[in-house]
Amino acid sequence: MKRRLLAFGILMVCLMTLLPLSPVIAQDATIELTADYYTLEIVSGQSVDFTIQMEYTGTEARVFDLTATGPADWTTSITPSYPRDRQILDIRMEPPEEGESSTIEQIIVTATPASWLTPELGEYPITVEASSGDISSSIEFTAVVTSVPASYSLYLTTPDGVLSTTAQAGKDNYFTLAVANGGTGDIENISLSTNKPRGWTVELSLTNMTSVAAGDFQTVEMNIKTPADAIAGDYEIIVRASGTQASDNVEIRVTVKTSALWGWVGIGIIALVVAGLAVIFMRFGRR
Repeated sequence: MKRRLLAFGILMVCLMTLLPLSPVIAQDATIELTADYYTLEIVSGQSVDFTIQMEYTGTEARVFDLTATGPADWTTSITPSYPRDRQILDIRMEPPEEGESSTIEQIIVTATPASWLTPELGEYPITVEASSGDISSSIEFTAVVTSVPASYSLYLTTPDGVLSTTAQAGKDNYFTLAVANGGTGDIENISLSTNKPRGWTVELSLTNMTSVAAGDFQTVEMNIKTPADAIAGDYEIIVRASGTQASDNVEIRVTVKTSALWGWVGIGIIALVVAGLAVIFMRFGRR
């Protein structure tokens, strides 16, 4: 009996050694992208940063390719959390350390509108993807442009765009100037001043303006007075406008004309001098 039991035990051991062992199933590698904030508000023209956590589970190190896609005419860049002065296209993820379930790395995606572009108000999507071989993950963000910053552009001009005039010596000469705001924000506390030739007087109908609204203008009447004995020719007057947000200056060419009467007077004086010299020469010639 004992021999039969021993033989049966040996047979069972032999059969067990011949049975296939259950396979060990390896854990599948995964990558997951998450963030604390998926939607951020910005002012038009600013850049926006999104911070991403990359969580990797796997048994071997992998290099993940990184891509970021933003709106048309925007540029995107990916940097590590430190140092921020490096732009990266991929990242190496090590397998989890013993006792850990995953490895986590942090990256930052920056999206910036083109310098010449002022984005309209609205929502702009940004997509980030990480991939390595057969595993990948992506994440969606939204940049919400909530306001457009005001721009300021103050300039001096004339209703017809001509920055020159004529002036009669010794008389009132009127000239119209326009103070215009070509920006998107009001310009406040505008003061006007002039730089003129010596002996001239330039009177302005306005020397101070509380404000000029965006896209609007105000006219200023100038009375240019030259001395009565001013010499005919071209002169220059500089007008300056200075506001809290912007300033400008313009040069106005003034062509001075003298009265024709003075011309005839001058000719008469010259004629008298010539006649006097002729008489003197005749008298001395006879001696």
